[in-house]
Amino acid sequence: MEVGGLVSRPLLALMVVLLIICTLGSEVADAKCKTKKRKLSFYLQQEIGLNELIMVPSARAPVNGTATGFGLEMVYEFTMTKTKDPSSAVMGYVRGTAIAVNNTAAATVFFVSNVVHIDYKGTTGTLSQQAEGVFTETSWEFSVLGGTGDFRNAVGYSIGKPVSSSRTPSGRLHVVTRYRIYLWLRQC
Repeated sequence: MEVGGLVSRPLLALMVVLLIICTLGSEVADAKCKTKKRKLSFYLQQEIGLNELIMVPSARAPVNGTATGFGLEMVYEFTMTKTKDPSSAVMGYVRGTAIAVNNTAAATVFFVSNVVHIDYKGTTGTLSQQAEGVFTETSWEFSVLGGTGDFRNAVGYSIGKPVSSSRTPSGRLHVVTRYRIYLWLRQC
């Protein structure tokens, strides 16, 4: 098979033929697949301090001008609605974790990993998202890494933009954020 540490010509030829066959086979399989574009929009209803829990305290105290110390880790579950009104139709919920990974006087950066659970008007499934976010900016972007149910094999991105923040009667901060998700669903 090997001559002086090199692959013999017949073995090399066989490897090339197998590589060509595998490449052509995957191209034929891909030709049978369809990619469908899809857009979703929802409003995330966050009541800070109600459905989020700090799991790991900050490793370093907040820097002046920020509210969150470096290393703080929290878990959360927030409701998604059709409009910015918290009493509008519920579309599902978002669960995940956020970790403060950088905190300077300019901003606190969070690493976010979450799952968007959708159950609305016959559409059901989940979308997995991940990214870093600076939630004091005018918008931020998460990557969609996959999905289940009606969103199986999804890839794409979502853009979040703050809509409003106000105090609830109990004194908690209620934040509303609009998310627009742009997906490509591969169906084979």
